[in-house]
Amino acid sequence: MELASLVEDLREKLRPLRARLFPRLVLIELQDQGLRGQVLADGGPGSIRFDAPLPPLTCRDGMPLEKEPIGDLIGDLIVRDNLMGALVMAALPPQAVQWRVIEWSAGQTLPEDPLQAVRELDAAELRLPFPLQDAVIDLQPLTGSVARAVVAASPRPLVDAWIEVFNHAGVQLERLAPAQSCEFLGLRCHLDALASRDLVVLLSPSLGGTRLLLVRDGIPRYHRILPAPGDRLVEEVARSLAFYRRTDPEVRGLRLLQSAPLPEAEAVAAQLGVSLETLSSTPFDSLVIEGLATAEPAA
Repeated sequence: MELASLVEDLREKLRPLRARLFPRLVLIELQDQGLRGQVLADGGPGSIRFDAPLPPLTCRDGMPLEKEPIGDLIGDLIVRDNLMGALVMAALPPQAVQWRVIEWSAGQTLPEDPLQAVRELDAAELRLPFPLQDAVIDLQPLTGSVARAVVAASPRPLVDAWIEVFNHAGVQLERLAPAQSCEFLGLRCHLDALASRDLVVLLSPSLGGTRLLLVRDGIPRYHRILPAPGDRLVEEVARSLAFYRRTDPEVRGLRLLQSAPLPEAEAVAAQLGVSLETLSSTPFDSLVIEGLATAEPAA
C-alpha cells in the first residue's frame, strides 16, 4: 500500500476520535421565516456561517408545521459545510416562548428547587396560555435584594416538534434554549454601568418583525414583537414606551439600542429624543447566538 493511502486510512480512523475529543459546536438561531447559524471551533466562533430562509408555510408562531422540509434544510447545511458529527445548540423562535419575571415573597430567598416552584404557580395568574406542569422551562435567577428570576416557558409538544426536526436532520442536538433568554444573556454585559433608573430600549430586527425589549435595573420589564414596518414601527415603539412609563414612574434616563442595523431606528431615536447606539456582539453574529453559547439547558 502506498504511503499516501496509509496516511488517508489513518486519518479516516482518527476522524471519529478527533470528533469526540474536540467536538465542533453549531449554534442555530431559529425564526419562523428562516435560520442562521455559526460554528464554534477551538474555543471561539469559526469562519463557517450560514443564513437561510425556511420554505414557505413550514413554521408558524414558533411551531414547525412541516418538520421534514425544515430538517432537510438543516441537514443539507450541515453536510454542505462538512459539519457531520458536530454538536448542535439551537435557540427557539421568539414566538415559541412565553417570558415572565417571577418575584417571590418579600424577604424570601430563591426556592431550593426553583423549577418545581415555578411549575406549581398558577398559569392563569401569569397569563400563560398553557399549564406549567408539563411545560419546558428555562429559569435564570436575577441578582438583587429581592428573589427574582426570568422564566421562559414553552409547551412541551412544541419543543418535542423541534426535537423531531433535528432528529430528521440527522444531527446531535445538545441544547434548545429560548431566544429571549439567550438575547438577555448577550445583553447583560452591556448593562453593568447603567444607573438603576435608566430604561434600556432594545430593538432587534428579525425576519418576522422587530423585537422590542425594555430593561431597567438589570430586569427585563416589557417585551413585544412589532411586525409593523416604517412609520408604524416608530409609532408602536413610542406607544409601548409611553404605556410602560405609566406603570413605572421611577424611570429617569433613557437609552436606545439596536442589536443590528434597523432602517427605522434613527426615526425612533428622533421620536424619543435620544441618541441611537448599536451593540456589537462581535465575534458572534447576534446577541441571541452570543447568549446561546453560554445558555444552560432548559428542563
